[in-house]
Amino acid sequence: MKKRLLPIPLILLIPIVMLIVVAVAGVYRFSLNDEEILAKFPSQQQKSDPIIEQVFGLSTPNPWTVEVPEVQAFSFINEFDPETKLASGNYDAGAERGKVFIDTQWITQISATDYVSTLAISNQGSGVFYYVARFYYDLGLKRMVLKQSELLGDRVQLDKIEKHEDELRVEYRRHGDDQSMSETPSEQQVMRFKILASAQLKLIN
Repeated sequence: MKKRLLPIPLILLIPIVMLIVVAVAGVYRFSLNDEEILAKFPSQQQKSDPIIEQVFGLSTPNPWTVEVPEVQAFSFINEFDPETKLASGNYDAGAERGKVFIDTQWITQISATDYVSTLAISNQGSGVFYYVARFYYDLGLKRMVLKQSELLGDRVQLDKIEKHEDELRVEYRRHGDDQSMSETPSEQQVMRFKILASAQLKLIN
């Protein structure tokens, strides 16, 4: 029995119909925004980072990200101690490994998207280096990142971070010339910054 051939117009019609279906599906997809798409798949929604939510009250799936000062490495803050208020994360720069600590009890908001606190870096050595750190929340990327850091010193002790209008005052103690590094620092120091319109900190003393 000979196979029955489809008429030529019908053969041409099949790919045309398929193209129309694909085009309609594409138009429908791009007519939906991201929120509507996520609403259709609630089980696939990403969870909010618990540390960001607890410290800043912000909802984002992205972790708090710190580019470690003077080291070509990043740290993701993934631990939080509710007793000490320390948020922390590890970093690995190959030859150097260490840990980053952020003392959240000192967090001071200086703009709608910028915050200041202290950042401590501990590596394989005996030192623990402290910085005044400015963190910026990128509204577009929904990510909290380290934007600026100013060195305070090795194993210093912070006493106060205070904002007054467009000025930030940081009071801390460092080791005096007659002190060993194992002792509690006692030499009073003050570091003052002007908060620029961009929220950048400019050292003024």
